[in-house]
Amino acid sequence: MRTFRLYDNDGNRYNITSKDHAFFYGIDGLGYAQETQFQRIEDRYALLDKHIAQNKIVGTIKFWQPGAELQFFNFAQFCQNGPLRMNYNPEYGTYSRNGIITKIEKSDGNGEPLTVKIEFTAQTPWYKNVNRYNDGTLEGGKVYNYTYDYTYLQSARNTVTVDSDSYQSSPVRLVVLGPAVNPSWRHYLNNELVTEGKVNGTVLANNRLIIDTTSIPYSIKQVNQLGELVSDMYQQSDFSTNRFVRFGHGRNTVTFSADNTNILTVGVEAQIEYATL
Repeated sequence: MRTFRLYDNDGNRYNITSKDHAFFYGIDGLGYAQETQFQRIEDRYALLDKHIAQNKIVGTIKFWQPGAELQFFNFAQFCQNGPLRMNYNPEYGTYSRNGIITKIEKSDGNGEPLTVKIEFTAQTPWYKNVNRYNDGTLEGGKVYNYTYDYTYLQSARNTVTVDSDSYQSSPVRLVVLGPAVNPSWRHYLNNELVTEGKVNGTVLANNRLIIDTTSIPYSIKQVNQLGELVSDMYQQSDFSTNRFVRFGHGRNTVTFSADNTNILTVGVEAQIEYATL
């Protein structure tokens, strides 16, 4: 059975496909729409731009008695601690999208199972997490799935490769573990160089340099082992390069280097996006 779960801003989970607790059904909005711009030339039209339109997922949640009113109250409180992440498992993988609950319609349960209508307004398309790391050994690093289990992969030093089956441009976080002096990176799509970047500065030992296109605005920052901000390194980045990486369809390979060492611990945390599932 396909499942839906919500996660709040603190990582707490709410299962909305539990038949004896809260069940989400009558769902609409799992498809997609394209926003397009065309230029007319005689009786033909040239496509100038296209984007996936912002999406809303709507449906009904049934809260079972006894205690349906309290269950609903707890759910409504949970929804206030956003933004939320919706996880959808259609039996062939786990996919996520970020957003907020923008509407809840409720009437009196009157002793019967309480039903409410909800509207989830998405801030991202659906995406699949693919997290891969290379600790600098010739045998490669670790490949993490969504639950952070891992296996080893074959990869060259300072290199991470991710194959994307999506035709959407997908955001990623590049990770470089310090110490690293003047770290740089190159992104190849199907063996063609498409993006490169560099930071003129030092990432201290055990700190991480994060080059991030998964959040808005894009950022280049140094964080400590707890994920706390040490310094914003955007102004120290090389503005003559593109710097920010997004993955395309096919084989995405990112190579890293630094002035102080030939062996780095590096990683890629990709969100492979899909128009629909």
